[in-house]
Amino acid sequence: MHIESKTTEPVKPINLRQQKFVEYYTETGNATRSAELAGYTHPNVQGPRLLVNVGVKASIEAIRANMSKESEDRRAKWVSRLEVLGTAAEKDSDRLRAIEQLFKAEGWVAPEKQEIVQFNGAFLADLDLEDTTLERFKARSTYKTMTCTR
Repeated sequence: MHIESKTTEPVKPINLRQQKFVEYYTETGNATRSAELAGYTHPNVQGPRLLVNVGVKASIEAIRANMSKESEDRRAKWVSRLEVLGTAAEKDSDRLRAIEQLFKAEGWVAPEKQEIVQFNGAFLADLDLEDTTLERFKARSTYKTMTCTR
């Protein structure tokens, strides 16, 4: 495979082991693991070093660009299908569902946020209203608030 870098200088072709590293790295994203799978003897040293190699770097960029293009094409295809479903559906509920999915796919809908409140402790009815008991209750009880995005 002959790849040119961004500076349009020809890049030295990579060898078979480097090609295996590139394939594993695009699958896993882990340089050390990819070097190990490609057969390098010192993967924890050679994996990160390979990422700096101009030929390896250019190959990874080319594969990622191709993957990105394929992903964009698939997304465009599904968006057009949702548009057809949204206009051709017989029931209003089907039309609305297709439009909602289209909005989510295009990123036009902000993620929903929910507040989850969790209280762990004793019931107030079980307490003697002495100051020491109330202080112990406050010390044992926890109150957590979290915001989750769906």
